[in-house]
Amino acid sequence: MAAAAPNIDDSSRNGGGSSGGGCAATALPGDGDAEEAEDFTSSSHCSELSRRQNEQRKRGLFCDVTLAFSSGAAAGAVPSCEFAAHRSVLAAATDYFTPLLGGQFSESLSGRVEMKEWSSEMGPDPETVESVIQYMYTGEIRVSTCNVHEVLELADRFLLLQLKGFCGDFLKKKLSLANCVAVHSLAHMYSLDQLALKAADMIRRNFHKVIQDEEFYTLPFHLVRDWLSDTEITVDSEEVLFEAIVKWVQRSPEERERYFEELFRLLRLPQIKPTFLTRMVKAERLVAENEACLRLVSEAVEGHAIRFENLKTADLEFWASYMAAFQPRFGQNMDVIMVVGGVSEGGDYLSECVGYFVYEDRWVNLPHIHNHLDGHAITATESHVYVAGSMEPGFAKTVERYSPNRNTWEQVSNLTTRKHSFGLTCVKDILYSIGGHGNFSPGFKDVSVYEPEQDKWHNLESAPKILRDVKAISVEDRYVYISARTPVDTDSDDGLKTITTRYDTESRQWQDVDSLPLIDNYCIFQMAVAHTNFYNTASCCPKRYAVREEAARQKISARISDEILESLPPEVISIEGAAVCYFGEDVFIIGGWKNSDDVDKQYRKEAYRYCAERKRWMLLPPMPQPRCRATACHIRIPYRYLYGSQRYPMPQNLARQRDRMQQMQQLHRRTLTLRRQLQSQIEC
Repeated sequence: MAAAAPNIDDSSRNGGGSSGGGCAATALPGDGDAEEAEDFTSSSHCSELSRRQNEQRKRGLFCDVTLAFSSGAAAGAVPSCEFAAHRSVLAAATDYFTPLLGGQFSESLSGRVEMKEWSSEMGPDPETVESVIQYMYTGEIRVSTCNVHEVLELADRFLLLQLKGFCGDFLKKKLSLANCVAVHSLAHMYSLDQLALKAADMIRRNFHKVIQDEEFYTLPFHLVRDWLSDTEITVDSEEVLFEAIVKWVQRSPEERERYFEELFRLLRLPQIKPTFLTRMVKAERLVAENEACLRLVSEAVEGHAIRFENLKTADLEFWASYMAAFQPRFGQNMDVIMVVGGVSEGGDYLSECVGYFVYEDRWVNLPHIHNHLDGHAITATESHVYVAGSMEPGFAKTVERYSPNRNTWEQVSNLTTRKHSFGLTCVKDILYSIGGHGNFSPGFKDVSVYEPEQDKWHNLESAPKILRDVKAISVEDRYVYISARTPVDTDSDDGLKTITTRYDTESRQWQDVDSLPLIDNYCIFQMAVAHTNFYNTASCCPKRYAVREEAARQKISARISDEILESLPPEVISIEGAAVCYFGEDVFIIGGWKNSDDVDKQYRKEAYRYCAERKRWMLLPPMPQPRCRATACHIRIPYRYLYGSQRYPMPQNLARQRDRMQQMQQLHRRTLTLRRQLQSQIEC
C-alpha cells in the first residue's frame, strides 16, 4: 500500500516538524517575542511584467481582442492593419477601452474593435500605431517630427492624456516660422491651448513672413478671416494683404470666390496708396465684378482726397468717419529712423533711444539700451538692430541687439577688443567689426565676425592698414567697401588721411579703390563730404546693395557730383558728430554739435532729410533733446509700439548708476561748502 500523506495541520500544531530524522528545526520567535518582518519591493518587477506582456502581445499569446485600423478613403474601406492585444491591459492603460471592452457593446462580445475616420486617407501608419500600442503596455515611445502628428491623433483618440501633453511640449520646442501655421492648426484640432497660444503669437508677430509660405494658402476660410480680423498681426502694408487675399482665392476659385467680398471688407483700404487703389485694386477681376467692393474702393479714394485738401468746418464730421480707417493696424510695420545713444548737452553719455516716425512726421520714445553710448557702431539685419561698443566711462566691448517684434534690447556676446569709431556691417546675416581705435592706441587693423546662431565673435586676418572712423557699404552680399582714415604723417594737422578700400569676405583679400560705388544718393552724399570734418566725425549707418559687383565697380569715380549738396543749408557741413543714415533713396542728418567759439559747443537737436522725390533737403521736427555722436538707422517697428505717447523706464543698472552719481555730486557739493566755511573762519 502507498504511504499515507502527511497531515499538514498536524505538523503545524506540532511545531512544524519532529526533532528526529536529521531535520533542522524551523527558527521561529519564542513566546512573548515581537514578530520580525521586512517589506520587499522589486524595482524591476512592473517594468519586467509590462515588457513580458508586450512580448506576449507581439507573439499573439493570450490575446483576446483585435484592433483593426481602416483607411478613410471610402466608406466600408478594408482594414489597412490589425493588431492583437489584451483587453485587460488596454482597459488598465486608458479609460477609452474600459467601457468599450467591459460592457455589452458589440466590440466586447466580438473581441474586435474597428478604428475608422482618420485624418489621413490611407489611415494611420502601422509603425506609429505599433509604437502607441506599445506605449500603452510599457509607457515608452519615441516621438519625432515625422510621426508627431499621428502620435498626437492616436493619443487624442485613445485618451492618453500624458502622451498628448508630451506631444504638445515637443511641438513647442520645435515651433518655427516654417511650421507655425500647421502647428497652430494641430493645436486647435486637439485642444492644446498653450501650444495654440504660442503658435498664434509667433504667427501674429511674423505674419508678414507667414503669408510668404505656401502653407498659409491651404488654410480654410474661417482661419484666414480670423487672422485678417486681428489688428495685432504684423504686416508690411495693406497692399501685401490684398495680394495675399487674391492669391488665396485663386488657389481654388470655384470654392473660394464666394468668400472674397467678406475678406476684402477686412482690409483697411484708406491705408493703401491712391495710385495702387486705382491701378491695381480696382483693376482686379474679383473687385471689378463686385459692386460692393468697387464702392469701398471709391470711398477710400475719396477719403484720400479729403485728407489732403483744406478741410472746411462742414467737412469735419464727414472726415471723422474716415479717421479709424486711416489708423494703421497695431501690428503694421512702420518706417522709423532709430537714434541710439550719444552725448547730451550737459556732457552725459546717453542710453535713451528715440525714433523719427516717418508716417506721422514726429519723434517717439523707444526702449532704453542697457549702457551709456558714445563712439559706438550700429547695423541692421533682417530681424534685429545691433549696437556695439559703449562708454562705461572707458570704452567697452558690449554688444546689444534690438528686436522690433518684441520692442526690447538684449545683450549678446562682447566684442573681442575695446575700441570706438569702428565699422560694423552685415553680410549674409554675419556681422563684421572692422578697425577703430582706443584711448591709448593709434588705431586697429583687426577684422572680427559674429555669427548670431553661435552667439560668438572670432578674429580673422587683419587689414593691411589701420582703419579709423570707418564707414561701410556692402555689395552683392560679399564685398564690403570702406571709407576710413589711416595715420600717415604725424606732422600734419591730425596725422590722418581718408582712404577708400574694398574687402572680399570670401577670399578675405583687400584692394584699394578710388571711391565708394556711386550707386545712389547715400553713396553720392558720403563721397561728396568725404574730405570734410563733418564726415570724419559723423556716424554713418552701413547699407547693403543687391547689385552685382561688376555694376558697382563701374560706378566708382573720383569725380563726385555735388548736386545733392546744393539745397543743403551751408551751416550743416560745419556740424560735427552728426548721425547719418538712409531710408530708401533719402538721406538723414541728425544732431551733432557746432562750435560757436573755441570753448563752447552748440549741441543740435535739428534733423534734416534729403527727399529724393523732390530733390531737396527738408528740415524735420527737432529731436526731444540735443545730442551728438549718436548712431542712427532705418528700422520697421510695429505700430503698437509707436501709438500714442510711449514712455519707457530707464534700465535698473543705469538707474542705480545714476543714483550713485547723484549721491557723489551731493557729497562733493557738501565738501566744497564745508571748505568754504572753514576758509572763511580762518580768514576771520
